[in-house]
Amino acid sequence: MKVTQLYIYPVKSLRGIALPSATVVGTGLENDRTFMLLRVEGGETTPRKLNNMSVSRVTEMALFKTALVQSSEGDGDSFEQFTVTYAGPSSSLPPTTITIPFVPDTENLEMIDVVMHKSPTQAYDMGAEYNSWFSAQFGYEVVLAYIGNMRRPVLGSLWPSAAQSAVTSATRSVSRYLSSYLPSSIVAKGEESRPPGITFADIAMFLIVTEESLAEASSRLPEGMEMDIRKFRPNIVLSGAEGAWYEDLWGQINIESKDGVEVELALTANCARCVSINIDYSTGKQALGEKGTVLKKLMPDRRVDKGNKYSPIFGRYGYLGKGAGSSISIGDDVSVVKRLEEPTTFDWKTK
Repeated sequence: MKVTQLYIYPVKSLRGIALPSATVVGTGLENDRTFMLLRVEGGETTPRKLNNMSVSRVTEMALFKTALVQSSEGDGDSFEQFTVTYAGPSSSLPPTTITIPFVPDTENLEMIDVVMHKSPTQAYDMGAEYNSWFSAQFGYEVVLAYIGNMRRPVLGSLWPSAAQSAVTSATRSVSRYLSSYLPSSIVAKGEESRPPGITFADIAMFLIVTEESLAEASSRLPEGMEMDIRKFRPNIVLSGAEGAWYEDLWGQINIESKDGVEVELALTANCARCVSINIDYSTGKQALGEKGTVLKKLMPDRRVDKGNKYSPIFGRYGYLGKGAGSSISIGDDVSVVKRLEEPTTFDWKTK
């Protein structure tokens, strides 16, 4: 098999960025889902509350595009910022854009609490400049949050013990290295013992899908109509599987990176799908006609996970075993090194 597409999503639920290559870090692909949006509820007379925003519930999030900003030094592989551009479907106004640093200065930013799928973390409120821009586009008060070095715990049995051991070892090595150069006040207390975790991705570091399964899903639509793979929001797209849905029984894949390092991904859970795959990206609303029925068309035979028995499955969630710091690219060879006898059962909520 080969890697055919790579994507990151700097802001959760906004459109992603297609990449020719991507760096693998301890939380997935570098710069993936390190920001998210929250709607502000309440105010003067009631307590202020921040509600998570996701494209399945706030469909107009599909109208926001993201893109890389070239480094001022002209290094073709160096990107320190990205843009978010909003263009309303019926607006006569030109698109509006804001530039955001991948690693912002957090020294004077306020901390907020974020809980996603019962997995909590703290994050940074990016402040008035960014919050005001997003609020103006949505028409209500919104906060842009940045996770920084904080992490969300993985619940249930989704975290593979082998991956945890490898990533924890790498995390401790980096912490010891930083400790030798930085004042003790800067190195977070207990950093070496902190378990690895995830960013604002729903439940895993990686989402892997195949071109073969996409083709089978598209075959359920009328002739000449194809499903847009971006609506499945993958990180890594593969081609060359034995057939559609074979990934249901993959337990581990290895990617042979061009720098000679083998990147190991443990695949421990299925990705259950929701109404977000029915959204029309040109209108920011649920699609009309056949394109708005993709979820329904997958229901009859793709509800294969006993832990998510009401949702069809498309793709596998993965966690890093080894290979942090490597770069993976389109065209890299991929092999299945572990196959399962039966599909995994989703158990995120049971800890």
